[in-house]
Amino acid sequence: MGDAKHPPFFTMQLSLRLLLLLAGISLSLISHWLPLDQKGQLLFMVITFVVFGIPHGALDVYIEGGLDQRKDNRRFFLRYVLYAAIYITLWFWQPSIALLIFILITAFHFGEIDWIGHTNDRIKKTVYFTLGLCWILLLLSYHVEAALGIFESITRNQFDKNQFLAWGSLLYPLSIIGIIILFGYLFYKKEVFFSWPQYWYLAAFQQIVLLILAHTTTLWVFFAFYFGLWHSVLSLDKIRAHFKLQSNWHDWSFLLKKAMPFSAMAWIGILYFIFLTVKSTDPTGMLSLVFIGLAVLTVPHLQVFTKLNK
Repeated sequence: MGDAKHPPFFTMQLSLRLLLLLAGISLSLISHWLPLDQKGQLLFMVITFVVFGIPHGALDVYIEGGLDQRKDNRRFFLRYVLYAAIYITLWFWQPSIALLIFILITAFHFGEIDWIGHTNDRIKKTVYFTLGLCWILLLLSYHVEAALGIFESITRNQFDKNQFLAWGSLLYPLSIIGIIILFGYLFYKKEVFFSWPQYWYLAAFQQIVLLILAHTTTLWVFFAFYFGLWHSVLSLDKIRAHFKLQSNWHDWSFLLKKAMPFSAMAWIGILYFIFLTVKSTDPTGMLSLVFIGLAVLTVPHLQVFTKLNK
């Protein structure tokens, strides 16, 4: 049971975070004992997207209209498709700008899920956006060689490779320093940013474990954990709590069944890409299409999910 400072959902979310971190550590150890080649890593990552990532986005329509679906959702679908269409047009017109936008909105979305503090004003949102941005830049700069091929395919070679590598060597230490400074600031402002000051220590522990995992696994294995498991499962749990569902098998299965129709539509497309990737000797091109698909869906998804996160 929770109290005013520790509501049941928040206590449950903290326990879930610890379990997911343990799963990440286990995944890191397994990936060292049973290493996969690049194609196997990419396939594993896409599978985690399909199993966990897609359902948490498929519930957007219910976040907007409620589980009973009494509202007319035509306006929701029109807005969702319109945002996606505008963004996919930008990918074809200016892929470099579209990629930059994707990094920024992903930083905000990852930051708001990682964050365990208050979210009631712009200062708090700026802090977790900065945290998310540091994380995105750290991953891309530390694994700069692995990211290079994807970025070349996504932007149709519209960037300077040498400059990209140079930026990677510069951004890596800056992202680490940024996280350290941010948590130093939060330490002195614990009472302002957290409902219970001791939550700072949990947030710091969470970051330390994630940093260790980011440095001990390949980019694709880590991203399989970070997006496929960590981000998606925590998001699903927030959606569950939003609808006041219990954390038991009955309510979880009910929520996942609700996501099934929209998940199935996305699964058909993603599984087709997996099939092409397995058959291809160079899966980078197909994977870039998967990332573009995720980016296109992230824009309307962020607009819906941020309402829930308030």
